[in-house]
Amino acid sequence: MTRLTSLNPWLAAVAVALCVQLPVQAQERFTLNIPGVTDDRLFTSAAASDAPNCGGHNQSPALNWNAGPAGTLSYAIVMHDPDGAKGQGVDHWVHYGIKATTHQIPAGVGAKSALEGVGGTNVKGTTTYVGPCPPVGDSAHHYIIQIYALDLAPDALPAGLTRAQLLEKIKDHVLRNSSVVRRYHR
Repeated sequence: MTRLTSLNPWLAAVAVALCVQLPVQAQERFTLNIPGVTDDRLFTSAAASDAPNCGGHNQSPALNWNAGPAGTLSYAIVMHDPDGAKGQGVDHWVHYGIKATTHQIPAGVGAKSALEGVGGTNVKGTTTYVGPCPPVGDSAHHYIIQIYALDLAPDALPAGLTRAQLLEKIKDHVLRNSSVVRRYHR
């Protein structure tokens, strides 16, 4: 009985430590959201490209996220369609240098050059959002929108990086990342 009694304080200490740790870990979760929409839903035509025969309005989705972990100095956003270009992938949006104090981007702002931060180069060779326009008859393409919390100052990277160049430059600077998936077909 004395051995069991001597374990009780130790078990109590472990239980208290776990109770203290679990809420701290939950607070550290870094999550990207498109307000009002659950993950893996279809984009509306508003988000689709406004190029001829695409039927959209080229309106980037609204995004919000909670604060990145300690040490976050900036954020980067990438929207990639791995199904595009016959499985070789298409980059629709590359944007970085977003201040650490920013936690949301309103709908439609990504298609404008006034968006805070620095525009990277997308599939069309422009530095703003370009909406989905998969071939008619293809199954729904997946659009992965990722956000990266970085330990880089907002002005650390040059403008115009492609997705591949950005990922190479931030390789050792990502503190956390989160993503959402949307689908679209015509």
